Amino acid sequence: MPVGAAAPTTAPGMNKIQCFDGSSDGSGIYSGTCVLNSKGAKGSATLSLNSGDADGDYAGVYTLESKIYNTELANLTQLSYMYSGAIAPMPGNLSYNLPIDSNADSYTDFYLFVDAYYCPGVSGYVDIINDPSCVMYAGGVTPYDNWDAFVAAYPGAKIANDYYAFIVAERTGSEPSAIWTVNNVKFGKGGK
Repeated sequence: MPVGAAAPTTAPGMNKIQCFDGSSDGSGIYSGTCVLNSKGAKGSATLSLNSGDADGDYAGVYTLESKIYNTELANLTQLSYMYSGAIAPMPGNLSYNLPIDSNADSYTDFYLFVDAYYCPGVSGYVDIINDPSCVMYAGGVTPYDNWDAFVAAYPGAKIANDYYAFIVAERTGSEPSAIWTVNNVKFGKGGK
């Protein structure tokens, strides 16, 4: 999802979310639906992964309006969301994904995956920056104990501005159906 040039119309960090899903991606392979339940900065979305499709489902949210793009990681103060679901998240079921520019060329070098299973938070609240036990994976492979450890490993790195940050729910064909609600999504806020 390449980044658009839309000017922010909401408070920094509190951005209107947009949907994406397997049912509308045009591939004809995956299923899954995303429905916006309300409009506004703290609006919620329902991510339904209950098609029974043997190929699996995915659905998620992103924002067109955020000032985090091209912002140094050390200057971000808000990356969080709330979720609820009929099942507890397992590895790969629900994750926050950030495009990382590690060499100052504004392009994505890899994604940082913050899985709700490894960053469980409290009562369905995932706080990537402030939760010291929020484990995350660079490129889906290298683990970091928390945000501070990741930022220390990549001094000067930024959120890339060629792709969107997003939250996605995924189900493989062998996993049970799931319906997730995400809300109060914060796609960053620069400045400490």
